Amino acid sequence: MPGLSAQGQAAIARLEHDRFHPGATAVALRVWAGFVRTPIHRLWDPRHGCGVAECCPDPEEVRALLHAVAHALPPKGARIFRARLAELDELW
Repeated sequence: MPGLSAQGQAAIARLEHDRFHPGATAVALRVWAGFVRTPIHRLWDPRHGCGVAECCPDPEEVRALLHAVAHALPPKGARIFRARLAELDELW
């Protein structure tokens, strides 16, 4: 993620390696940004959808991953990351 220190990037890489998959954070940020920018997101229903995160994301799953990332980062990186999420959340 742009703006994060090498230490922050390393923390994300460790978390992705241990709990998710490489690139999971970038995908989650992209999916969340697309989700909140699309007015149709307000009609999201967990019973419907194709199951592909980029098409029919489960907002709870995406936010859980982003929440885990925010908690895994060192303090300065966490502030930067949370600020980015706050910008996106304003679109919700």
